[in-house]
Amino acid sequence: MSLVIRPFRPDDAPAVLAITQQAVPHMIDTVESLRARADRAPAASRAAVLVAELDGIVVGRACAELEWETSLAGQGAVNIVVDPGHRRRGVGGALLRAAEKHIADVGGTVMRTYTLGPESGRFAEHRGYERGTISLFQELDLASLPPVPPRPEGAELRPYRDFRSDPRPLHAVEGAAARDEPAEIPYDATPYPDWLTAMWEHPLLDLDLSTAAVLDGRPVCVVNLFSDGRTKLYSAMTGTLREYRGRGLVKYTKAAALHRARERGYRTALTSNADDNAPMRAVNTWLGYRQCAVEVVYAKPVPGVAS
Repeated sequence: MSLVIRPFRPDDAPAVLAITQQAVPHMIDTVESLRARADRAPAASRAAVLVAELDGIVVGRACAELEWETSLAGQGAVNIVVDPGHRRRGVGGALLRAAEKHIADVGGTVMRTYTLGPESGRFAEHRGYERGTISLFQELDLASLPPVPPRPEGAELRPYRDFRSDPRPLHAVEGAAARDEPAEIPYDATPYPDWLTAMWEHPLLDLDLSTAAVLDGRPVCVVNLFSDGRTKLYSAMTGTLREYRGRGLVKYTKAAALHRARERGYRTALTSNADDNAPMRAVNTWLGYRQCAVEVVYAKPVPGVAS
C-alpha cells in the first residue's frame, strides 16, 4: 500500500467531488467550486487543500486554513473527508497530520475540526480534540413549501444580480448578521476584498435566486443561496440588520426566494444552523426543513503554543 499526501491539483476535482458527495451529501459542491477553493481562497486564510492518494487513486481530501472572518488571530480550521470505502487504513490520520502541520506553519494557535457522526467524533477525540458546539444540517423538499407570507410594509425584493455594480450594501448586511450568529468564535471582521473573493465571486453563488429585502432605500435583509445549477440549493447566509428584526423580513424573503427556486426546477434546499440559533431554526422549521445531520466542532491548541 502506497499512501501519498500531496497538494490538490485541478484534475483531482472530479475524484474529490465523488468523495464529498458520498461522505457529505447535505453540502453542495461542483468541480468548479472545488477548484476555486484551492485557487481563489482569501489571502488571509493561508489556505491549503491536500489530497490523499492511495496506490495512485485519490481517496481523501483535507482543507486547512486560518479563519479570516474573525478578530481573533490564529484560529485554524481543518476539514477532512475520506472515501467511505477507504477508511480505517490510516488515510484520515495522515491527512489530519499534514493539515495540522500547515496550520502550525502559518501561525495558527488553535485548530478546529468539524465532524459528522460518532465515528468522526471518536477520530477527533483520539487525536486530542475536545468537543465543542453543535450545528444542525437541515433539508427541505421544495414541493412542500408553505405559501409566501404577507409582504412586510415597505419591503421590496431584489435579486443579488441587481447589485453587481456595487455589492457593498450586501456585504454590510451579511457582515452585520454574521456578527450576531452563535458560533465557537466571533465572526466579527469580514474585510470587503476577502468577502468579494470568498462569497461574491464564489462559483456557486446564484445571483438570480439570492435575494435582498430593501427598506428605506437600502438592503436590510439577505438570503444568500448557493446552487448546483440543477436541483439543489444551500443557504450560505440569511440575516437581517438588527434594527429591522422582528418584522418578518427573513421569513418573507427566504420563502419568496425558495418559491422562485422551485419555479426554476430546483427540488431540494439545504441549510445549517447553530443548535442555539433559535430564531433562525424557528424560521426554517416553519418553512418545512427537517434535520438530516449533526455537525460537532472539536478543538485543540496547536502544540507548543501557549494558550
